[in-house]
Amino acid sequence: MRLAVLGGAGLTGQCIVRILSASRDVEEVVVCDISREKLEKLSEQLDSGKIETFQVDVRDVEKTAKAVAGVDVVVNAVQYYFNLEVMKAALKAGAHYLDLGGLYHMTLRQLEFSQQFRDAGLAAIIGLGAQPGISNIMARLACENLDKVTSITIRDGYRDLSASSGFRVTWSLQTLMDEMVMDAIIYEDGELRAVPALSRWEEVSFPEPVGPMRTYVTIHSEVATLPTSFRDKGLRRCDWMEGGEDLLKLKFLADLGFGLTEIEAAGSKLRPRAFLADLLESRGLVGYSSGETPNDWEVTRVVVEGERLGARSVWVLDAVIPPKPEWGMSCSQYGVGVPAALGALMLAGGEIEGSGVLPPERCVDPQKFIERLGKYGVKVRLNRSEDLN
Repeated sequence: MRLAVLGGAGLTGQCIVRILSASRDVEEVVVCDISREKLEKLSEQLDSGKIETFQVDVRDVEKTAKAVAGVDVVVNAVQYYFNLEVMKAALKAGAHYLDLGGLYHMTLRQLEFSQQFRDAGLAAIIGLGAQPGISNIMARLACENLDKVTSITIRDGYRDLSASSGFRVTWSLQTLMDEMVMDAIIYEDGELRAVPALSRWEEVSFPEPVGPMRTYVTIHSEVATLPTSFRDKGLRRCDWMEGGEDLLKLKFLADLGFGLTEIEAAGSKLRPRAFLADLLESRGLVGYSSGETPNDWEVTRVVVEGERLGARSVWVLDAVIPPKPEWGMSCSQYGVGVPAALGALMLAGGEIEGSGVLPPERCVDPQKFIERLGKYGVKVRLNRSEDLN
């Protein structure tokens, strides 16, 4: 099989490329990125005969389609703002598609492409990273074992135990800032509602090494698909909250104005968010620097409440996501890269059936997927409680 990874030289894309190129079933990995320098560095690091690199700007759909021509699956690891362009390129190339998420609003726009992918006999799996991705699949595992589902809540906690722990960004700053400034969408009493970011919170006792942590409501992709996927089960509530040691610092920066994309001051146009990104990069606060050993951890908890055989049933699933220190990767990079790579291999290998635009909970076998996650050190723990009526 031949696969392409767009944004393959980025933080998460590198993880996906490493896993795909190490697979015996993969003949070639086409790695595309806007940065020639990063592509050359990645090629030197991996030194794999399976990798072919192309400098590509995904905003040019025609050139992107030519670069990925002949591949079985296009894995999109670029900023979610460009998901539609990459989907169009995959369609032109006649390839299946997979991405890491669309932060709710983009996810809804992507679903509008479903008929085009069905007509082409292709599948586009949207949001198969960690959250969304693993979170959706854990929700499906619980829901398919229940007769009725009333509530799906997702809570995520992050803790950095590295020797050099301090403020750092291990995920897209653009996405993080969007989460700080956009209203969160929640599904409550069977209706979608918008609430201000971080306006609701909940204390959660995550498994160690994350431990107890306050989580806050933010916008996320799961709420765009889970209420529809499990509507027939009677779902009335679905929401997402996240917590981390630097979350309130990010919110503070956003509230100061660094979440703005452009402002006018003293007759000049300024880009606060772009400036912040450059500043953090220049100070070595994006990802882990060479020589640092990542030791950060993330736990994603999905709680599904409903009924089974007339009895109340509560399923609690925890995904414990480790870093990959030998690759110099944080849990954020590794936790998103692993499920994306596994999903791409399953899609290319014919293990995922169906066509159109599909969220993970509608097309991925949860038992099989969770078992494969475990082989990469991402462990899913299940607790189930039932109260007889």
